[in-house]
Parts: sequence; C-alpha cells; structure tokens
Amino acid sequence: MSNKETSTEHALLSLQGLSVGDAFGENFFAPKYQATLPLKLLPPSPWHWTDDTAMALSIVDSLLKFGHIDQDFLAKSFADRFIENPRRDYGSGAIRLLYAIAKGVDWRQASPLLFDGGSFGNGSAMRIAPLGGFYKSNPWGAAEEAKKAAVITPAHPEGIAGPTAFADAAGRGGGEGTSVGGFFFLEGGE
Repeated sequence: MSNKETSTEHALLSLQGLSVGDAFGENFFAPKYQATLPLKLLPPSPWHWTDDTAMALSIVDSLLKFGHIDQDFLAKSFADRFIENPRRDYGSGAIRLLYAIAKGVDWRQASPLLFDGGSFGNGSAMRIAPLGGFYKSNPWGAAEEAKKAAVITPAHPEGIAGPTAFADAAGRGGGEGTSVGGFFFLEGGE
C-alpha cells in the first residue's frame, strides 16, 4: 500500500470515528435522551451528525484533492456545505462567516471580524481529526496543516492552538488495536 493510500485510509477512519461520535453525542443535547446517559443505553436511531462532520468532510475533500489543505478550496467547501444544509447546528459566528464566504467575501477579511479579532471557538478542534490521520507519519506536517485549516474560521490564536495540538495528537495516536470506545458500556465504567 502506498503512503497516499495509507494516509487516505487513516483520514477516512478518523472521519468515520468523528462522524459517529458527533452523531452519538448530539443525541444528548436533546432533553428526551439525556435520561439514557446514566443508564448507558444507546439513543434510538437515526443519529444526525452536525456541522463538525460537515466541515470535517470538507477537510478530507481538500486532503484527497490536493494532498494538503488548500485554504481557498476549504473555505468555499465549508460555505457550500453550509448553504446545502444550514440546519446542522452551526454556531452563530459560523453562520455569519459562511454566509459571507458564500456571497463572495474573502475568508481572510471575514474571519477576523468575528467576535472582535476572531473566534476562540472549539469547532476547528472538533473537525480536525481526519487531518491528523492523514498526516499520521508526520506530526509536524499535521500541526502545520491544522493551522492552515483552523485560521479560516476562528482566526484568533487561541482558536488555532487547540486544533493544532489535537491534529498532532490524532496523528500520533490510534495504532492497530487501539479501540477506546468500549468504556461507555462497561459496568461501573466512569
């Protein structure tokens, strides 16, 4: 298997885990399912994924098309996915930003205007795992590409630091046989 095939496989596995975790977790924001959490029961299907998965899909698209983060492509892809389905629980700042980008405003001008210097938001960290998977053999590359992906939406240095560290960690973690999700259903698990 080539390095590109391996990188793609790791990115897609990370995307799969991210999307399932996103959809699973989103259930617990609905009051009717909060009672199932202490009982360790799965919420009934279907599970709906959010903007985090939508934007992670755009990151994967950039990686597969270019082999790296192309910021202009990524910004347009974020905006296109938002316009396609704006009901994926986007935050108010993301809504304003993505509408502006969709209308042709350059993300370099629009992003820093959010929240007086850029968002501190965690959205970039929520969607960056596939990039870490793609750069699994190159954590420095993961960190650099994460900065390029993150600056499109948060623009604030603190909003960029989280996804940079997370991409590095995602790139270093998860080898063969490292499943950690089962703890949710273990008796007495915390």
